[in-house]
Amino acid sequence: MLNQENLTAIKIAIEKEIKQGKKQVGWKLGFGSQAGLKALGINRPLIGALFDSDQIRSNTKIDLEAVIEPRVEAELAAHISSDIPSDATFDQIKNCISSLVAGIEFVDFHSPPKSPAFVLSENIYQRGWIVDADTRSGWGDGVNNCQITATMGPERWEPFENIETLIGTLEDNFGECNLVANQLGRGILRDDIILLGSMFPPHPVNMSDFVVSMNGSEIALRFKS
Repeated sequence: MLNQENLTAIKIAIEKEIKQGKKQVGWKLGFGSQAGLKALGINRPLIGALFDSDQIRSNTKIDLEAVIEPRVEAELAAHISSDIPSDATFDQIKNCISSLVAGIEFVDFHSPPKSPAFVLSENIYQRGWIVDADTRSGWGDGVNNCQITATMGPERWEPFENIETLIGTLEDNFGECNLVANQLGRGILRDDIILLGSMFPPHPVNMSDFVVSMNGSEIALRFKS
């Protein structure tokens, strides 16, 4: 749950985007790793918003000319199949998940994360996102036996298997997202996307293709040279 200062910061950030004609289509979690929590002195991940105009089609080349400090993240994402009640239990939340898939987040890490309120006022540095197609496989076994891989040209990460040790438990992450989403008056709605956390801290772009895969399905973000 956000305190009033942090709640005001993200509320203003969301309202600013909506006034520009953007439509909110989901939520994102940030700074949920142990290192991220420690850096900001928090015990729950921060919650930001996703907007329709920031969605990037996989394999699209994006221009970095206006970006100060471009970075990428390999994410676990969720497709939402029905509105989630404000008081939902974790079992009820799981019944509202259409599928868990790979995601990519593109951020502009233009300033150091001075405080939670500052990070939220920047919508957690969010500039663009990709999610893999909805498999409509439901919750299934959650992320048990799931593997996420990521490469960016010569940079290759070892496959990520114990995902909840990296981003926090899905029970805690969904619970916090639902709590904050309802604090902000919108909640989590049918057809929303949720980015649940990155496998590693925001990583500098080296201009090579950033490719993320999960369970054999692949998405990619490319950059204009």
